[in-house]
Amino acid sequence: MRIGYLILCHAHPAQLGRLCQQISEENTRLYIHVDANTSEHEFEAMRAAAPKEAHFIERQRCRWGGFSLVSASLALTQAALKDDCDYMVLLSAQDFPIKSQQEIVTQLQGRAGFIEFRRQPDPEFDIRYRYQSYHPEWLKGSLAGKLLQKIQRPINKFGLFKRSLPQPLTAIYSGSQWWCLSKRACQTLLHFCEQNPNIIAYFRQTLVPDEMFVQTILMHTPIKDELINNSQHYLEWATGAWSPRTFELSDIERLLAHPALFARKFAIDGQVTTQISQHLKLI
Repeated sequence: MRIGYLILCHAHPAQLGRLCQQISEENTRLYIHVDANTSEHEFEAMRAAAPKEAHFIERQRCRWGGFSLVSASLALTQAALKDDCDYMVLLSAQDFPIKSQQEIVTQLQGRAGFIEFRRQPDPEFDIRYRYQSYHPEWLKGSLAGKLLQKIQRPINKFGLFKRSLPQPLTAIYSGSQWWCLSKRACQTLLHFCEQNPNIIAYFRQTLVPDEMFVQTILMHTPIKDELINNSQHYLEWATGAWSPRTFELSDIERLLAHPALFARKFAIDGQVTTQISQHLKLI
């Protein structure tokens, strides 16, 4: 089985290099997207840190919470499918495998895909404001964008205005941005996008679509019942935090014992990932 690792990154060449070294094997292919906001100097350092056979796709400017991250992920997926990869795994440079390549292959083999999904509105994590209001990417992070969100929230809360879902969507599904999907699942995803360009137009006006887009589309296709509700990523969240905590040396034993295939996130110094790598080599 040929695995295509799709890597989104924007900084820290040495960290990217360590990840690539760990997952680069005879039956793997590396596809890398570097944010176009990254300087040319940093970009060249990232190219130098990656294996020569790694494929760097055309760079796009990405914004947190914008559709640009989805667009970059779709481009990576298209590149891997063009090379006839059997399985695609979406990672960031802050991720790292916590299982050997052989175990990764064993767990993925014969499965349609692993992706976290929950139907909205979810009582534990209700994110209706992300898609029932307008969130133009070009306004994200600006004063105008913040004002627009403040104006829309009370209006949306009292049901005075809500965006309608475009056909053929009947519900929104959310979950982790990171996934492992078979060739068939990725082909299904891209085919749906081609047949329903209005869906892309809709998600371009949402907030953090990278945590809704793939889930929502695949749950509206015949492959939905074959998907396993698991991102195969281990993350730890502190109460009220906006991003997962960074693993420390004291976490290594727990990381290696966890059933997930990958974990995030890791510090740029490489202390934790180096020890994990050394352990995996002994397996």
